[in-house]
Amino acid sequence: MIMLTKCIAIGGQPAVGKTTLVKQFFINFSPWKAFKYKKLYGHYNEELNLVILGKYSASELFSGTDKLSMSVQPDFEEFIMKYNSKDTAPKYNVLFEGDRLFNKKSIDLVHSVMWLDVFIVESVNTNKRHIDRNDTQSEKFIKGRVTKTNNIKNYLLDDYTILINNDEEDIEKNYMIILNTLMGDY
Repeated sequence: MIMLTKCIAIGGQPAVGKTTLVKQFFINFSPWKAFKYKKLYGHYNEELNLVILGKYSASELFSGTDKLSMSVQPDFEEFIMKYNSKDTAPKYNVLFEGDRLFNKKSIDLVHSVMWLDVFIVESVNTNKRHIDRNDTQSEKFIKGRVTKTNNIKNYLLDDYTILINNDEEDIEKNYMIILNTLMGDY
């Protein structure tokens, strides 16, 4: 179905809907086979030849890469190199979102071995989402994530796509943009 092996990296500050966006893949495609590679967890869909990294559960508000170990980076790097090295035929499309994996080191590594598309999710509803989610992230933590996202934007020099995620309609539209990018139609 998909000709090029790609990686989709999704970042943004807390409560913009990154995980909600990725969960659309679980809603629209099945079955998904969960796997573990050392400290790295993920789900694989054969139809899309897609690996989504993270621990996703419909019943948990905070899932995805938020559930991965803070020390997952070396296992992520090894996984990418082992299964998607330019020295061997690429094996899987990869999608990840969130703070644990969305960093300069991951972006550089993936870009060196795969086709990479980066999406930054933004929303005007983050304060409401923090309240609705009853999350306990401190203002200092949130400011740090905003700074990190802005630093990555500056580092990428406009080589990313902004997705505005304010409501259900935006989530569906943004999901279709990511799916079409994965399929090579964007």
